[in-house]
Amino acid sequence: MKNINEYFNYLYRLERTGMKYDLRNITHILKQLGNPHKEFRSIHIAGTNGKGATASFIASIFMEHGLKTGLFTSPHILKFNERIRINGKYIPDNYIKSFLSENLKLINKISPSFFEVNTAMAFKYFADKGVDVAVIECGLGGRLDSTNVLIPDLTVITQIAIDHTKFLGNTLAKIANEKLGIVKKEVDTIVSDTNASLKHLFQKKISPERFFYLNDNVKIRNQKTSLGKSTFTVTIKPDFKARLKSPLLGDYQSRNAACALLAVKRFFENENKKISHDAVIKGISNVKLNTRYMGRLETVTKNGISYIFDISHNPSGITFALNTLKRTKIDLIVFGMMSDKDFNSSLKEILKHSNRIIFTKPKYPRALEPSVLLEAARKYKRRGKKLFTAGNLNKAVSIINQGRNIKRVLFIGSFFLISDAIKVLKLQANFK
Repeated sequence: MKNINEYFNYLYRLERTGMKYDLRNITHILKQLGNPHKEFRSIHIAGTNGKGATASFIASIFMEHGLKTGLFTSPHILKFNERIRINGKYIPDNYIKSFLSENLKLINKISPSFFEVNTAMAFKYFADKGVDVAVIECGLGGRLDSTNVLIPDLTVITQIAIDHTKFLGNTLAKIANEKLGIVKKEVDTIVSDTNASLKHLFQKKISPERFFYLNDNVKIRNQKTSLGKSTFTVTIKPDFKARLKSPLLGDYQSRNAACALLAVKRFFENENKKISHDAVIKGISNVKLNTRYMGRLETVTKNGISYIFDISHNPSGITFALNTLKRTKIDLIVFGMMSDKDFNSSLKEILKHSNRIIFTKPKYPRALEPSVLLEAARKYKRRGKKLFTAGNLNKAVSIINQGRNIKRVLFIGSFFLISDAIKVLKLQANFK
């Protein structure tokens, strides 16, 4: 392999439908690398929705405190390097090339998955660069996720919803059990999930002295949400209060920010240090600048059309996003999901929010065919709805360009859909 694209292609070939879901490979790889995950402090995050935003808020607040901060999230939107960041800067191509070249024999010998290699690469990079702390997001579930070799300084469980049922189970309780697999006995755990039916499970799985339930510790007062920013006040018992402004929209994002704030506060308290009020305010307001977080109700205007991009890819996430936009007139929705998702529940929400909908798919093997979405939508179709199908994002954009009176378009669904849409519309420069 010579150029970086060949290395990326090698990595992507490791991704496969038949996922290996255990910790044997990652344990073996990390041992060969000298166990780099033991060389830095960390916060470990699991959940169905809100992981990425919570991780980014935490990282941003740490950065504003002057800490060299690693951030590992997935999947990426425009380029692989987004997954691994230090102080908002993506892992460089040269490090990826050298890591893969040096470990090629090991990888070929044990055949790890795409995510296992990514995890090992991230941990080695953070150790090599000497981060003060790394914020690590689980890829899938928690108990058997590759990241669960960590013994973190703090654990966070975000909102839990039905998703990845093939691997995690088909009930909230089963899925929660998998997420709670990252909980360590002597490590503080913050839970921001709002499902009342799960609280008893959290109480059972987490030691009482280590359990910090967001609803019991934090008060959030949302004051204003508009397309561009949200303002809210967070009060943490007994002695912290801040009025915060965030570029991430929706009441659910203020909850993610509050969870991040509580996490950083606990992290510092465990070191007998105080959290900086000013650093918190800057961390929340600068989250996009500091971490390059993107893809959640993000608006870009081009040629008189406002394009809104949202990577919600399960029913609960889509509902949260659309509720945030309920007072915003959406002229057309472009929607696509992966074939292993609950598209029927998502469709019911999508059909409530626009009279014109294009069903399409990204260039990805697991993408659901637009015709399947159209057939399902017809069962729920209301009078006056105009439904279209497009075999790819190029065709979807062509339909948009032929429409009349289209001023605001929402692209919502999988990461891959949003990625293709941004590229077809040639808006990459707006996401750097």
